[in-house]
Amino acid sequence: MDKLIVKGKDVVLYTETFGSFGSPGILLVSGAMASAIFWDEDFCLNLSERFLVIRFDLRDMGFSTHFEPCRPESRTQLQYTIDDMVDDCLSIIERYRLDRIHIIGHSLGATIAQLFAIKYPEKTTSLTAISSPLIAFKGIELIETDSKEQESLWAVLMSNKMYADFERGKAEFFRMWSVLNGDWLVDSKMAFEYTQRIYETEKIEPAWNHTEVQKSISDQMSNLESLNMPILFCYGEKDILASNPQNIEALSKHLNAKFYLIPKAGHMFLNKKIWHLLGKEIGLFLNLCPIQS
Repeated sequence: MDKLIVKGKDVVLYTETFGSFGSPGILLVSGAMASAIFWDEDFCLNLSERFLVIRFDLRDMGFSTHFEPCRPESRTQLQYTIDDMVDDCLSIIERYRLDRIHIIGHSLGATIAQLFAIKYPEKTTSLTAISSPLIAFKGIELIETDSKEQESLWAVLMSNKMYADFERGKAEFFRMWSVLNGDWLVDSKMAFEYTQRIYETEKIEPAWNHTEVQKSISDQMSNLESLNMPILFCYGEKDILASNPQNIEALSKHLNAKFYLIPKAGHMFLNKKIWHLLGKEIGLFLNLCPIQS
């Protein structure tokens, strides 16, 4: 694994790579409050047998540039836009001298990946959106998630007291991970390392900026319909955080995209077996994609 700091627009971005330079590129885009290590190392290594795999810390995460949080009680305004986060991806691929990439995003990262493919279709070989919020809904019939299920989920998420001390706070985060991991058992080692990285690099509080930056996104249906590239949507069978699995499946059918329902999975993937299933499905999808020139 190689590490490199990339200078973008008003930011520095921490990146890690797996694989050989000269291979077709994959850019992995994490979600809100998720550092680069969200992407399991074995998942990255398996893909790196055929690709140069890049994972990175989003702005406001990990070892990348942090900004003053736009807390509701403060007068601080959000200092960047979702378009800036899209252009962070461009800065990375240009720094690595890649003409085109397969872009793969999770949650907020899935939104960024879709917007990148829309803004830079000439730079995008394929698009994979995992656990994506629904940013395109015109023309599809939406299914409402059971309100009691949502209330139960958010009750657990909002109960995290965000203790500043890792030893005191890890149990709060582990409680969140167990709910967000669907019906899969949480791998304690993965959960420990992931939570520890949050404590090492962040001020422990809600992801104010990553939440706020998504509020300006309009319906992208017509833009997604115009894309001429392979598209894959992956969504956890038990995930109701970002959307409803059936809504993402309906969007996939509308766009003539592939859809993969991840068995028993929630919004987080803190189990090696989930990553194995996801890696296998994405690998098959990439095999069908055109070879990059």
